[in-house]
Amino acid sequence: MKINNDLKLKKELETVYIDSGGKKHLNYMDALCAESQIQVCVERKLKQKQRIMDIVELIIQVLKNENWGVFYKNQPMSVLETQDGGTLYEVNQVDECEIETVIHQASTKWDTSQINSNQNKNSTTG
Repeated sequence: MKINNDLKLKKELETVYIDSGGKKHLNYMDALCAESQIQVCVERKLKQKQRIMDIVELIIQVLKNENWGVFYKNQPMSVLETQDGGTLYEVNQVDECEIETVIHQASTKWDTSQINSNQNKNSTTG
């Protein structure tokens, strides 16, 4: 096997900066700017989640303080049989953790739709 020595290969070593999103940068300042943008987005999302959780806690606290409950509308009561053959009714109350989950999901969808709406407005006006 004959090796072709006519090929000139160069090998250069450079420092590559990788941000927390996995994107590679050759310039330190570009990497620093990209990382700061990532951190700003992370902080914004954490603040948004905390705000949502504060609202959920407030709603749960109001329900408890007022002795209110949330029940399933399609089947508000369930029938329980007693040992003597009688009937006992129980309210099908929604658990607090399920209320928190549903409120969190709805709030996230709403926030996402607001962000998309604002981006669409900015892209058409700007």
